[in-house]
Amino acid sequence: MNALKKIVYSQAIPAIGRLCHYKNKIVNVIYYHDIVKGAGDSFQKTNVEIFKQQMLYIANNGYKTLRFDDLNDEAHLCYNSKSLVIAFDDGWASNCNEIYDFMKSLGLKYNIYLAIKEIGNNPDFLTWAQVRKMHEEGFVGFGIHTYNHVNASDISLIDPSLEFDKANEIFEQELGYTPLDFCYPYGAYTESSNRYLIENTPYMRIYTSDLMYSYTKDGRVFFGRCGIKNEESMGIFKSKLKGYFNIWSVLLKIKKWIA
Repeated sequence: MNALKKIVYSQAIPAIGRLCHYKNKIVNVIYYHDIVKGAGDSFQKTNVEIFKQQMLYIANNGYKTLRFDDLNDEAHLCYNSKSLVIAFDDGWASNCNEIYDFMKSLGLKYNIYLAIKEIGNNPDFLTWAQVRKMHEEGFVGFGIHTYNHVNASDISLIDPSLEFDKANEIFEQELGYTPLDFCYPYGAYTESSNRYLIENTPYMRIYTSDLMYSYTKDGRVFFGRCGIKNEESMGIFKSKLKGYFNIWSVLLKIKKWIA
């Protein structure tokens, strides 16, 4: 990223987002993937010390963090500048081993979208015993990330009975309740895939990886989540917490119109 792009990204976008802050109507969601002891890597791997510094900021500045089941209460679903959903994609073992005790010590709730096939089968991922413990202790909520972590933007190219129905069945067997939260792997979706989820799954909250203003449609909530990049500054992190980067998708559309 050259100097001009850095200025636009770190200063101009948050400034525009601050002016359009009123467009945030639904609670803000930030997300991570794997938390590692070594060097981080963009959005996929976050160094644990960087992560802890960010969480300490959240804890020390009066943020209320929510589990997915908290969002069943409309009051929690509505935007509040001091409310936040912290989420993790895939279900990496580090989401328990590296951070669980630390997050509990700060009183911070968080959430994990599970790639069901990997849970209990891949040593790099969580076990079902860990999932149940974290949920039963009240600090971690869970959702679905398909069975095989597939691109679900074209339903005709996947097996929905496996990626959704079987995933939901296993989830319910292990945790005892129907999953209401679904996150698209790779952030890839279409209006057609959204329509399929609305008509054929129990998911009430559907999460993308778009930096956009979250919205409701046909009784479902569609979230534009904000990914946290390992190399970004604390200033950018603070702006993302406030929802200032949710303007990003709007700016991309404007750019296309101009082009």
